[in-house]
Amino acid sequence: MALKRRHIKEDLLWLKWNIVLLVIVLGASLGLFFSASVYRDDMQNQEFNALSELDFVNGQIRDIENAEQVIINNIDTYNTMIANAVLEEEDRVSLLEEISVIRDRYQLFPIAVEIQEQDRVLLEYPFDVENPDEQISLRNSQVSVQIPLLHEEDLTRFLADFMSSGRMMVNNSCAIAQAPQLEEIPNQLSQRQIASCGFHWYTLRREPFIGF
Repeated sequence: MALKRRHIKEDLLWLKWNIVLLVIVLGASLGLFFSASVYRDDMQNQEFNALSELDFVNGQIRDIENAEQVIINNIDTYNTMIANAVLEEEDRVSLLEEISVIRDRYQLFPIAVEIQEQDRVLLEYPFDVENPDEQISLRNSQVSVQIPLLHEEDLTRFLADFMSSGRMMVNNSCAIAQAPQLEEIPNQLSQRQIASCGFHWYTLRREPFIGF
């Protein structure tokens, strides 16, 4: 009995649908693999962006908390400065009125006051401060006062009240000299000495930021 030999074309025809199915499965598998890779990379990018944004938000929250703590620590000082008009323009009329009140309180001789032109210096921000909205300027005026004295206690009383007014007033000099000897009038007090005192009158101003 003789065996019939199969031709290769017949084998290919017989395997055709299996090969087609295999190609489809391989194509689908490769497609799923690449799709999964793209999806994974996209998810990793989204995760990285989300973590970066979270770090940025946490940084902003820390900055806000630090700023809030600074405000809490300094709010009393700030309110005191507001109450004493430290953050406003100089009120020279008010200063002269206060000197007049002190003079009347202690029955002092007439006091001569000179207030010079105001100087202005911008205060620098620390290097870690970015994009400030405002800047602070320090204003300084030289105030000179001449006080005729019956005795030294007149000067100490004046200085005690004058320096406790709440203003940022810094004394930089004070000298006492003998007053010119005038003919004394009976039953009338006359000055014995003259005190010459100099002060720095400081104020702060909030101004729009114009750049470094």
